[in-house]
Amino acid sequence: MFVLLLSLLVPLLFLYYQYVKRSSRKWKLLSKYPGDYPLPIIGNALQLGFDADAASQKLLGLWRKHGMQNFRLTVGSEEWVIISDPDDVAIVINNPTELSKPTDRNAAMMPFFGNSVSTSEGDRWKTTRKLMSPSFSYKTLEKRLDFVNNYSEHLFKLFDKEQEHVDMYKYLAPYMFDVICNSFMGVDYNLLHNLENPYLEASKKVVSMITQTFFSYWSYLPGIYNLTPFYRSILEVTKTLSSSSTEMIQERRRKINERLEKIKLGQIKANTDDECEYLLDTFLQGKLHNGDPIPDEMINEEITLLCWTGHYTTSKTMSHTLYLLAKHPEIQKKIYEEQVAVLKNNMSRKVTNHDLNEMKYLEAAIKETLRVLPTVSTIGRQLKNDLKLKGDQIVPAQASILMFFEAMYQNPKLFPEPEKYKPERFFDSMHSYAFIPFSAGPRNCLGFRFAWVAMKATISNIIRRYELTLAAPGTEPQFVYRIVTESTNGLNLKLKRRSN
Repeated sequence: MFVLLLSLLVPLLFLYYQYVKRSSRKWKLLSKYPGDYPLPIIGNALQLGFDADAASQKLLGLWRKHGMQNFRLTVGSEEWVIISDPDDVAIVINNPTELSKPTDRNAAMMPFFGNSVSTSEGDRWKTTRKLMSPSFSYKTLEKRLDFVNNYSEHLFKLFDKEQEHVDMYKYLAPYMFDVICNSFMGVDYNLLHNLENPYLEASKKVVSMITQTFFSYWSYLPGIYNLTPFYRSILEVTKTLSSSSTEMIQERRRKINERLEKIKLGQIKANTDDECEYLLDTFLQGKLHNGDPIPDEMINEEITLLCWTGHYTTSKTMSHTLYLLAKHPEIQKKIYEEQVAVLKNNMSRKVTNHDLNEMKYLEAAIKETLRVLPTVSTIGRQLKNDLKLKGDQIVPAQASILMFFEAMYQNPKLFPEPEKYKPERFFDSMHSYAFIPFSAGPRNCLGFRFAWVAMKATISNIIRRYELTLAAPGTEPQFVYRIVTESTNGLNLKLKRRSN
């Protein structure tokens, strides 16, 4: 009898679900977008599959299936609208009030970075942005460039020992971490000469863990998820990242107190500090919107986020650019010739910000790398209100909008012959929002100016010293489009010292 009742109840519940869903205003708005009808409970989750590393490519396949245009997807109870039209991207990204990141994205990020500027809203977000902005202003770039040039010399000493088989990930990640710690925190962490440091191993796990959490639907069941070995591994990684930030905070506070004591004793003058303007000092000496000192827990979250995202995304982008230059020697040659022209054959001198501004072809090559291998393939918003896109399409409140950069960059209407690596395309005019690797609008990446300076200067320094070629067969990078695009087997190249 029970089995009979159940066999009758399940179809009735399914029909009721269908009726309620189809009758709702939310679904009537969503149904204007192409997409497959979602199943009860799981939605279209099966179309994304159970391999988190393959989810982005599954999304790309659905984008092509639905006519290379905006489309919808239901994942569990969440409704997604995936957009790739630059006009619509402009509407979403410049909206002054719809600033919330997607709920599921935040849930995946917060175990590692807490309620930092990447996930926070309201007063917390405004206070943090206001505190951080001066440290990323244009006037600070020349001083920060000194750190990049100086640490390049440390990098080269290691490269010179392993020219035949160099894993760019292995060295560029600690190199960028050291640059960021010195130029923004005022602390010498010296990871480049401590490659076994637990931070490096932990930081490599973050991208995979966030991606798995984001695309693993069972992870939204806290009672079960928090008991899993995977969640315990997340806690271990988080502890390592947070401990490194705590060490930085303590060391910088010690240096500040030491300097104040010297001023008190008259050993130095208060207005003769020629140090860089450190972001960590701003946090340590700053105030919350209510006037209270900023608690160490909040500082720790912001520092952990900045150090990780800053070193990880830039090191991956630089590594991928160097790989594509090794793969396209004719483009590498053009970049080297530009270096000769800009530096007037004085190839050993340290570059200035003015030099970097003249390196137009190098910048175009980095941009083309970000198009071919987008470091971040999607960003999103969780809507609190309905949002009207181009034409008569409306995304309903409570839905998530994913701006799908990878799809946009593969659209032949925006980027002709998208399969080709052509830096020259960035000398042509294009839609202002067809290429925004550092986002735009109110929630743009604060560090984009520094990122460009660091990447251009580092690649300039490397290209002037070494000729790049691909490593031995069998070492080709295996790229996966996680929350940050990366190769699962590293990024191996051969380096040959140039005669100059």
